[in-house]
Amino acid sequence: MNGCAAALPRSARLSGKADFDRVFAAARRKGSRFFRIVMADNDRGYARLGMAVSRRVDKRAVVRNRLRRQIRESFRGAWPGLPHLDIVVTAKPEAARAQRADVWRDLVAFWPLLLRP
Repeated sequence: MNGCAAALPRSARLSGKADFDRVFAAARRKGSRFFRIVMADNDRGYARLGMAVSRRVDKRAVVRNRLRRQIRESFRGAWPGLPHLDIVVTAKPEAARAQRADVWRDLVAFWPLLLRP
């Protein structure tokens, strides 16, 4: 662990092509202003996060990494109350051009929507 008491455990992350392929095959999708979310049920007893922030969103790595940090941090705050899902968050190009506060509000508002069927 990286020493942060509130850090997300490694087990709460999707890793590997097989995990991502399984989630994308499930095709349960939701969207927000700046992100697309694809999810699939899992049998792990907790939610797991995967991210896809490609060069199509922005060619600058610093911008893509900032979006990944915001996604991860918002997920970390919502993680204990989320249903047992594997979630892949894909950023839209609009997220790279938006103000940080707007992106944050979009993310924070999105996680409670996963509690509804």
